Amino acid sequence: MRTFAEIIAESFDTEASVTWNLKSTTHAVATFHVKSIAVDVDFEQREHNGPWHVGFNTRSRETIDRSTIALAFRIFNGVFQAVREFLETREPEVVVFIAKDEDLASVYETYLRREKARIEGLGYRLEAPNRIEPDTEWTLRRTKPSAWKA
Repeated sequence: MRTFAEIIAESFDTEASVTWNLKSTTHAVATFHVKSIAVDVDFEQREHNGPWHVGFNTRSRETIDRSTIALAFRIFNGVFQAVREFLETREPEVVVFIAKDEDLASVYETYLRREKARIEGLGYRLEAPNRIEPDTEWTLRRTKPSAWKA
C-alpha cells in the first residue's frame, strides 16, 4: 500500500526555472529556487568515461519549519526536471542516484517510478535499486545511441 506522500509525489508535478552552470566537462550544476530555498543539483563524472553521479543540496536563510517542509514536493519535482534536462542535453551513458538513508531512498524510489515513462522516452532504462548498506543506488543506462556520437 502506498503512503499519502507517495500518492502526492506521483500526482503533483511542477516546473522550475532551472539555470545551468557548466563548471567543467565533467561537472554541471542545475540551480532553481522554491520560494526562499535555493536548490543545487550536481551532476559529476568522477572517472573518465565513468557514470555521472547526481545529488542535490538545499540552501535557505530561513529556519526550516512546517511550511518549508511542504515545499519538498516542489523541490523534488525541480530535481527530477533538472535530471530530464541533463539527460536530454548531455545524453550520458550512465547516471547514478545514491541515497545515503532510507528516507531519501524512498523519495527517489517514488519519483523514479513516476518518471519511468519519461526516462524511457529519453532512451534510458532504469535499473533496479542496488542496496549496499547503508546506501541505495539507482542506475539510468542509455539504451539508444547518443546523437552526439552518431
